[in-house]
Amino acid sequence: MKRQKLLPVISTLLLLTPLSTQVAALTQQQELYRDTLKAARSSDNPQVVTGLKQLGDYPLKPYILYTQLRAKLDQLDAQDALNFSSRHPDIPLEGRLRWALASSLGERGDWQGFSQLYETLDRPSTTQECYAGRAALAANQLNEAFTIAGRLWVEGKSQPNACDPLFERWMQAGKLTDAHALKRVLAALEAGNPSLAKYAAKQAKSPATKEQIAFAQSLYENPLQLLGNPAILTKANPEHRRLLMLAVNRLRRSDLDAAIDLWVRDRDRLAVPLEEQYAITDRIGTYKAKRFQQDSAQTLAKLDPNFSRDDLTGWRARLAMIEQDWKGVETLIGKLSAEERQTERWQYWLSVAQRKQGQTVNEQLKQLSKDRTFYGFLAAELSDSPFSMNHEPAALNEATLTRLANLPAFQRMHELFELGELYDARSEWNQITQTLTPAEQHLASHLVNSWGWYTQGIRGAIQSEQWNDLEIRFPDPFRSLFDTAAERNGITKTWATAIARQESAFWIQARSHAGARGLMQLMPATARDTAKKHQLPLNGLGSLYDPQTNIDLGSAYLGEMYRRFDSNRVFATAAYNAGPHRVNRWLRDRGELPLDIWIETIPFDETRNYVQNVLSFAVIYDTRAGRPAQLLSDSEQKLLAFYQAD
Repeated sequence: MKRQKLLPVISTLLLLTPLSTQVAALTQQQELYRDTLKAARSSDNPQVVTGLKQLGDYPLKPYILYTQLRAKLDQLDAQDALNFSSRHPDIPLEGRLRWALASSLGERGDWQGFSQLYETLDRPSTTQECYAGRAALAANQLNEAFTIAGRLWVEGKSQPNACDPLFERWMQAGKLTDAHALKRVLAALEAGNPSLAKYAAKQAKSPATKEQIAFAQSLYENPLQLLGNPAILTKANPEHRRLLMLAVNRLRRSDLDAAIDLWVRDRDRLAVPLEEQYAITDRIGTYKAKRFQQDSAQTLAKLDPNFSRDDLTGWRARLAMIEQDWKGVETLIGKLSAEERQTERWQYWLSVAQRKQGQTVNEQLKQLSKDRTFYGFLAAELSDSPFSMNHEPAALNEATLTRLANLPAFQRMHELFELGELYDARSEWNQITQTLTPAEQHLASHLVNSWGWYTQGIRGAIQSEQWNDLEIRFPDPFRSLFDTAAERNGITKTWATAIARQESAFWIQARSHAGARGLMQLMPATARDTAKKHQLPLNGLGSLYDPQTNIDLGSAYLGEMYRRFDSNRVFATAAYNAGPHRVNRWLRDRGELPLDIWIETIPFDETRNYVQNVLSFAVIYDTRAGRPAQLLSDSEQKLLAFYQAD
């Protein structure tokens, strides 16, 4: 039955996969495209004309035309960009050209042309905003120009050099007031930029403003003085709320407890509105909770006595878990908002708390086990219930898939994907999907997945809120490589797959800001050490983008963590994400806790979610592959609070 349902879809997807003879022709086109694109980077290269002619109706020809225009950007006028936009209105490149040419025209002082394009920009840069002010000056629109100048000058960071002529005219006109100076001083101090604050302070003229600025700088340097002497800041100061928050945020870096005392004492004294209180209350309360100090729970109670902040109430419940105060856990869960209380996380912990107090909770756990979440899977194992996948296969309409595949945007996207130009391919996706219905976005996700663009298929499923389409959300493109590597390293077959799904969503070329690379996001030093230890090939860091190399090294490192942490996948997964040194510290500090409480109290939110996702993804992959699935091994399950003696 399953095969019959897939037949119409397969026939459509075959249309998207060229036959062998077509592959050769397409490859030749791609090579010609790349050669012509390279030639287009040199202004007026005659090879471009020949290449464009030979490419015929190749979908990416507009990219060559765009590159030609960019090569002579300093020679173009506004109409050149508008003409390109008119001819290619559905291509992301047209917006890039308008944006780049606007900057070029501003740099050249072509204010008329700049203004033409500036009006068409969705998100102008600060430099372009300054050019807009200078264009207004050129048109003698002084009010508009000085309004722009005043708004940009009070920012707490240094502005681009392009802003200097605008600021100079604004200052010469006497528009820089003491109010501007004070605002910029405060903004600079809030941004941790005291040198800019000193510059802005020099612009103040009146003794009163100078005194206020000096006080703000003094609070920045020594915020503790306010705790000892509240009289130095009262509601009579027009900036009292902002100064209090500056002092608290500054103090929390050096003395968190003092910052909390100051905040609790003065947030109401200085009439800080509740909506302005929440961010600081949550931030300093969470920092305190994650220190797991003896007074952490008491401090959170002072910060949030009325249980108005779910984040802090949740951490109070976690601190009660650490103390094995199950009545307290139950009470605190009851203080959460109704919406938060009903989440799988807190329903699981409510069941555990009640079970530890002697209540029967098997029916609650069975109900919770219907959820395809970490806590739902935990509940399934505790109640001997099957894991619930809740898979809803996509109704793949062949006609719609064919129509989408034939849209110019998807034809360009397909070529860009095959050429490895994923930035441009994603730009095409982002633009075209704005015009599609959620149902069409869902089908588009299956379309790009059929090309092997698994990452975008996953993103598209999320974008169209197709949470239960597991086929698209959990592809398994490198199963044989993962299976072989798992067997070699003594780890479960889908654990490394789940790591790759969490780390890169199967994007082979993934690279993080920190420098981690490839499917399993290996850091260069880790990759080198692992290759040396396990005598695995690593032919330069570029080979980390090769699936087999990356999977071999990532699985070997994962197996290393598994053995290092006594065959406990929870600790090993946490170590893969946060580093073994941190996990060693967490185990030293809280290793005696039941395993689920240890997970729940991982101080890094990213690592806590990472561990829960990876273990859950492994269950999904095992279940879909028809293998026996376990969220936790038998030995790991025995470490749960549910089974621990009180």
